[in-house]
Parts: sequence; C-alpha cells; structure tokens
Amino acid sequence: MRNILFYILIALMLTTIISIVLGYHSFGFTVGFIFAGFALAVGVFYSMKNRDYTYKQWYDDYVDRKQRRK
Repeated sequence: MRNILFYILIALMLTTIISIVLGYHSFGFTVGFIFAGFALAVGVFYSMKNRDYTYKQWYDDYVDRKQRRK
C-alpha cells in the first residue's frame, strides 16, 4: 500500500509542476491543492499508525513490569 500511495504522490507532484510550466496555472494550482491535501492525509495516517505501534510496546512493557512486582 505504501508504494501505491508514494506513486500517487509522485504523479500528482509531477502533474502539478508540468502543468504550471506549460502555462495551465489554474489546473496546476488545483492539482497542487489536491496533492497537498493528500500528502497531509497520508502523513497523518502513517504518523498515527506509528504512534499506536510505539505506545503499544510501552504499554505492554509497563504491564509486564507491573505483573512481576506482585
């Protein structure tokens, strides 16, 4: 899934750059806006996924240490 999202982001970025260079400014800005929103959404999604993974390990370690004390 990561590769597909990466390729979509690259395609949107290249489309934005090429359309602005060729003179299609309104189309380029629209695609650029979509690119920015999509990049933000992908970044937040993977950030939250990483945060859940990190805190799960900390929580499991805390539970293990607490059970050893009893």
